[in-house]
Amino acid sequence: MSNQIFLFPIALYLAGWLAELVRHWGKQPFAASWPGGLLAVGWGAHTFLLALEVVQTGLNPANLLSGAAWLAVILYYLARRRDDASTFRFIFPPFAIALLLTAAFASSRLLLQPEQVEFYPGFRRNLLTVHIITLLAGHLLFAMACLISSGYLYQERRLKQKLSGGGVSRLPSLGTLETLNHRAITLGFFLHSVGILLGLLVAGAHNLPTRLLTGRLIIPTLTWLIYATFLLEYHYQGRRGRFGAVWSIVGFFIAVMSMVFEFLVLFLSR
Repeated sequence: MSNQIFLFPIALYLAGWLAELVRHWGKQPFAASWPGGLLAVGWGAHTFLLALEVVQTGLNPANLLSGAAWLAVILYYLARRRDDASTFRFIFPPFAIALLLTAAFASSRLLLQPEQVEFYPGFRRNLLTVHIITLLAGHLLFAMACLISSGYLYQERRLKQKLSGGGVSRLPSLGTLETLNHRAITLGFFLHSVGILLGLLVAGAHNLPTRLLTGRLIIPTLTWLIYATFLLEYHYQGRRGRFGAVWSIVGFFIAVMSMVFEFLVLFLSR
C-alpha cells in the first residue's frame, strides 16, 4: 500500500465526520445530507482502492487494517440509520481514519519490519492485526469519554453559575453525559483488555519475562488499572458525577502517554 494512496478517502472521512458533528451539535443544526455524502464518496474511493490493493498484494496486515476501517464506516451508517440521535456512532469515522493511518505505517514497515514478518507465522500476524485494532478502538473510546467528561464539567459549571444560553442548551443533561461517559469507558475498557491479552499472545510465552518489564506493557497496564478503578468505584462505591468525569480525563492522558510511547518505539526501532 502506498503511503499516499489512501489520503483521499482519509480527507473525505475527516471532512464528512467534522461536518456531521457540526450538523448534530452546532448552535444552528442543519438537516442537509451532504456531510453524509462526503463520507459516502470517501467510502466508495476506499472500497475501490482496498479492492485494488487486495488483488495486487493479498491479505497482508496493512490491508486487513484497511478492511477494518472500511467496515467501521459501514457500522457508522448502520448506527445512523437505526438512531440518528445516537452519539456513539460518531466514534466510527475517526476509528476508520486511525486504522487507515496505522495501515500506512504498516505498509511502510514501521509496524512490521521484514525480520518481524518472518518471525510471525500467519496466525500470529492476524492476532497482531486484531491487537492493533482493539487497542485503537479502546483508546478512541477513552478519547470520547474524555470529551464527554469535559462537557459534563462545563455543563456543571454553567449550571452552578446559573448562566443561560451558550453551550448549555446544546449539551445533554448531566445524567445523560454521565451515562454516556460510563458506556464509553466500559466498552473501551473491554477492548483495551482484549488488546493487552492479544499483545501478550503475539509476544509469545518465551518473551513474557522480559516483556512484562517494558514500558510497552507497563504503561498500557497502568491505563487498564486506572479505568478498572473507575469501574469499581462507579459500581460498588457509587462514586459518580464529577468524580467519574475527572477520573476519565486523567485516564485518557495516561492512555495518550501509552500511544506516544508506542509510536516512539516504532520510529526509533525503524
